[in-house]
Order: sequence, then structure tokens, then C-alpha cells
Amino acid sequence: MKHQHKLYLAIALVSGSLAAASASAKTVEVPDLDIDIYGWVNMAVMYGDTGRGSETYIVDNKYASSRFGAKISKEVEDLGVTIGTHLEFEYQHNDSKEVTPENRSIDGELEERHINVFVAGDFGQVSIGQGSGAADGNTEIDLSGTKVAAFSNLGLMGGSLPFVAKDGDPGKDVKLIHALHNQDFEQRYDRVRYDSPRFGPLTVSVSQGYKSSKGGGSDDVTELAAKVTLPLAGKLVAGVGYSRKDVGGAVDKIDVFGGSASWLHTSGFNLTGVYSNQDGSTKGASEFYMVKTGYKTGKHSFAIHHAMGDDRSEYSPAVVTDSEAKAYGVSYVYAPAKWLDMYASFNNYELSAKERSYDNINVAMTGARVKF
Repeated sequence: MKHQHKLYLAIALVSGSLAAASASAKTVEVPDLDIDIYGWVNMAVMYGDTGRGSETYIVDNKYASSRFGAKISKEVEDLGVTIGTHLEFEYQHNDSKEVTPENRSIDGELEERHINVFVAGDFGQVSIGQGSGAADGNTEIDLSGTKVAAFSNLGLMGGSLPFVAKDGDPGKDVKLIHALHNQDFEQRYDRVRYDSPRFGPLTVSVSQGYKSSKGGGSDDVTELAAKVTLPLAGKLVAGVGYSRKDVGGAVDKIDVFGGSASWLHTSGFNLTGVYSNQDGSTKGASEFYMVKTGYKTGKHSFAIHHAMGDDRSEYSPAVVTDSEAKAYGVSYVYAPAKWLDMYASFNNYELSAKERSYDNINVAMTGARVKF
């Protein structure tokens, strides 16, 4: 919601001791601010079936995790720019990516997603602080209307469920999220980011910063990206990006290149494609592909998709080289109001490798997102 009126805060100044106390108050005037507060709660019932049996879970849907945030800004007339801040936090009870048959209940934690300030003007926008890198989301462009039920990072739903090795050795099991991942660059971290003004349909972005590493410390990150939005018998959005993370050691650098494009025809027919290549493994590069087609009519959206990822061996030690994961799925979203999404989806996952075979994983879910 937008607030264009003056905000007044009464601040009580308290002083004293255990024996006596006194208080005084004064009114402090705060300038007009444009404040956009937003958020949602997104809960689902998830069913997961693996080679060790099936289980049902009540989860926070990681495709669009429960969160709240605010964008606060104001034009500074003397400078001819708009200055503001973006704050966003998520809180997930039973994260859909983390639950397992052994651990169905996971307490939530308040986690920061965006804490940054920005300056915007005719030159574009500069942002400083924790937030999305320049390429974040460029493998996740999706106009199908079903993104809350299924999008390119499929392993966010049921990601810790195992591909069970058919030889019965649990040490060879592989988590779904390790075998199939859209490799969407470096996501969010502490950075300085620049977004250009629009050059016709084109915007260009660059960021430089650092990200916490799993072994402690931090790794330097550089990202470049471009995005195009065009009217094409409806709407076409396409993005491409590149990231490099300096990790040192035998790997040294992790490079990711990729992008996605999504076209929504005026009839409601839509088509989405995704590709990414991550090169930073001592065992070679890993690739990801996805094709999604759907139809939107009124408040209903329906889509089918197929995804494939190969050779993520470095990221899951149990998988040998020459591995391939596949996904086949359907998704449906009903949006009866702007503040409500009701959805359902199903995915079948397969994993094969040169030296061993695995049982399939099936994941189904239905849930609702209430937005405010």
C-alpha cells in the first residue's frame, strides 16, 4: 500500500533510577515516503514416494516460500533521483526442500533475503547490500501462470527425498536436489549491482560482491546479465546471464552460463525454455534443460513440462560420471482473486548413471498461497 501522508512518531525519552524516574516525549516529523508492504504465506500438502516407501508432509512451498517485505523510497528533488531501501525476510515451517521421512517437522527460522539501499534515476539503478545478483532469476522466466506450482528449479519441492540405489547400499543414495538443479547463478549475496535504463526492449545488469562459502569465509562473485521484453502476438520475455565465483582449491572457479525465454500468446497458449551450463567441477561441466508448455484462460493456468540434468557428480559424491536425471510433470493454478493462488502439481523423477541404477521418485502436492 502507498502512504503519501505525513508519518508522526511519538518517542518517549525515559530517564531515572530505581528510586525515581521521569519521562518526557516529543513529536518527530518524518518525511513523506512511498511504502510498498507485501508478503504471503504459502502452505501445501506434499506426497513423496521413493524406493523406501511413501510419506505425506505439510510443508512451506519453497517454489514461493512464505515471506514478508517492504520497499520504501522517496524522490530527492534537489538531486533528481529516487533513494530507497528494500527489505525482505522469509520464514519457513517445514521447508519443502528439507523435509524427509526421518524428519517431517522442521522449525522455521527468520532468514534475510534482501537488505539493501538503492539510488535510481535516468542513469538506471545502483543497489548496495544483500540482494539478488545481476543474473539471479534468468533461468526462471516463466509466463505460464503456474510458477507457484512448478518452475525450473523443480527440486525445491521434495529436494531432500532420495533416489534409492537399487543395489541396496544407502551410501549410494542421492538427494533429488543434488541430481537435478536449474543452476540459477549465485542468487543472493552482498553485492554492488547496477541495472541500466531500458534501451528499447533491453536492460543490462552487472554485479560484484561476495558470498559465504560452505567451508567458512567468503567467495568473490561477478555476474553479468541482459533481459529483453517484447510484444509478440502477446508477450515474450527472455534473459541470459553469466556468473563466476572464485572458490579456490582444485576447482578454483565456478562458471555458470544460461538463460530462459517464455512466450505468452494472446490466445493463452504459452511456451517456456530453459538452459544452463555450470563448469566448476573437477569431473567436468553439468547441464540443465527444460521445456514447458501451457494454457491460460481466465483464472485458470495449466502446464506440462520436461526437464533434464546431467553430470552433477561433483555436487553429489554418490553419483558417478555419465549420470542423467529427468523430470516429467504437470501443474495447475486457480487464482480466484488477486490475493489467492490455489494449485496442484505432480512430478516423476528418474536418475540413471553409468555404474548403477536408482528407483524413481514421485512427488505430488496441493496447496494455497495467500498474499497481502
